[in-house]
Amino acid sequence: MLSTWYFGNTEPQSFYFMILGLGLIGLGFVLAFNSMFRFRKAETGIVPFSKSTTLILEGFYKFSRNPMYVGMNLFLIGLLITLNNLVNLIFVIIFFLIVRNLFVLKEEVQMEETFGEEYLSYKKKVRRWL
Repeated sequence: MLSTWYFGNTEPQSFYFMILGLGLIGLGFVLAFNSMFRFRKAETGIVPFSKSTTLILEGFYKFSRNPMYVGMNLFLIGLLITLNNLVNLIFVIIFFLIVRNLFVLKEEVQMEETFGEEYLSYKKKVRRWL
């Protein structure tokens, strides 16, 4: 059955790991949606490779250049822990590699072209992930 393959036939997760997993899912939502809200508020493109009109430097962007993607990854890691199935680690790794290679690296070039020295200065101060 497909659901057994995906979710696995594992033992139920312990209470503490369930809390950890749900906490990471919640934190992932907060990071992703707060970041999306800041894009909307600044009226700048939120869809990858859309035109950026504002360089967002506040909120979680003080600590990570990609808090939206960090949030999505935390959500997936939380789901991995909650489901108690290491097979799902494959999805986390694939998602991370796709985001990094197909979006983040190209978006950084686009940001350098659009914002020049302002982005380069930001890039020196703030890490890509955490």
